[in-house]
Amino acid sequence: MHNITEVVALLRKQSELELQILNGHGAAVATERELEATWRRLAAHPHALNAVLVTARALRRTPDSVSERQVEDCGWSL
Repeated sequence: MHNITEVVALLRKQSELELQILNGHGAAVATERELEATWRRLAAHPHALNAVLVTARALRRTPDSVSERQVEDCGWSL
């Protein structure tokens, strides 16, 4: 479950960083570097990321709005 918790947090962070870039808030280069680091951390947990994405698709929600509990309720346990 720890990996799913981290992936859920990273997806929320990714969403926030992307919004910062789109809205022109903060230093663009630093934000882009942080976003790239977030992508690398997400890539380190492919099974947990897949569980969250499949759950989001099943619930017809965006991945950053899915909770750890919802992933667990969909039958995923990592």
